[in-house]
Amino acid sequence: MSNLGRPINYAAREAKVEAILDGAVQCFVKKGFHGSSMTEIARASQVSQASLYQYFTSKNELILEIAKRYSSSDLEALRRIESASDFLDALERELYLTGDKVETIMYLEILAESSRNEEIKEAVQASFKELFIASCEMIKKIQVDSGATYLFTPEEIAHYLFAYVDGLSCQIATEDVEYSPERLRQLVQVLLKPNN
Repeated sequence: MSNLGRPINYAAREAKVEAILDGAVQCFVKKGFHGSSMTEIARASQVSQASLYQYFTSKNELILEIAKRYSSSDLEALRRIESASDFLDALERELYLTGDKVETIMYLEILAESSRNEEIKEAVQASFKELFIASCEMIKKIQVDSGATYLFTPEEIAHYLFAYVDGLSCQIATEDVEYSPERLRQLVQVLLKPNN
């Protein structure tokens, strides 16, 4: 008889983790981090509480994992924009996801928690820095490739775009405002207008 035990079914494990994260997002969007209990998260995930604790020992671990996945998703979107043949079309397509109300509320919940929780704050700041640097590099390449001079630096343009997305997120979460690709296109065209 082998001492190795049963082999790990990685696909089943990942499916369980996804179910737990989806259940946690449902709870956090409805009640916030502090209003949601691990019991409610287990129920929403359709797993036992014992099973939930095998994967995540605390709500803090759940929050961190959700924050990391949002960060990873943002970087993947940025890479798709960077490799696209048309920067504006790709940016519009990726930012359309900002219009998802559940995702938007979850994003704002993570930001709010980062103001109270040092561990979450560090994760959010690291994610923001990585995304900001990658955005600046992409914008700089667009500017250099065009051969023109510009009124705004890549850092200023990235700052304005981030501020636009954050402001839009707040409006979507609280006022049922819809994402407008036309307004985004206008903003980017102004920011990337060559300095004549």
